[in-house]
Amino acid sequence: MAQHPEPHIRRVVRVLAVVDELHKRGYQRLRVMPFMSSSGAYWRCWISPVNFFYRNHGAILLEKAVMSDGDEIQATTMVARYTSGQDNHYFDWNDAEHEDVRSLANKFIDRFRRLADFGKGWDYPYAGWYQRLLGLAEAGWLPVVLRDYNPVSYDRVPLDDVRPKEWHVDKDETPILPLPPPGELQQDYTG
Repeated sequence: MAQHPEPHIRRVVRVLAVVDELHKRGYQRLRVMPFMSSSGAYWRCWISPVNFFYRNHGAILLEKAVMSDGDEIQATTMVARYTSGQDNHYFDWNDAEHEDVRSLANKFIDRFRRLADFGKGWDYPYAGWYQRLLGLAEAGWLPVVLRDYNPVSYDRVPLDDVRPKEWHVDKDETPILPLPPPGELQQDYTG
């Protein structure tokens, strides 16, 4: 498949591919929450361990959570934040402009050590679901679980069609991306 002609879409897909690379390296307990900024101008992706994701919506992250050892941890220290407004300064890194996916994954593990450590382990159902997400993103369908003007879906992850005109074919149908497996929070998302 050809790369998307828009640089900002290629960067979004690159961030999603970094998570896939982390999954390959044994960090499958890392998850993503893809969403739109409140202005609707920027696509965002927050990456955090499964401990911070709701059991009834495995793609929505809690801002503040209690870990299994009883220590309260602010999600701000356990979340890697990317926004398409950063251009190619992934996660606000000034030295990542020309990095490939593997190099970005190396930097992620290095610079988000605590988060990465919590993300170690295998989660085959999520990693399999994530392959579907990444394939759809590469084909021009960006996942968006939250946006200010739409209600949260509890049966699928909404997809934004960002395909260039030449990728469209007759009788196109919007693909379906079901919700990922449940997160580990012992509470439900009530949005």
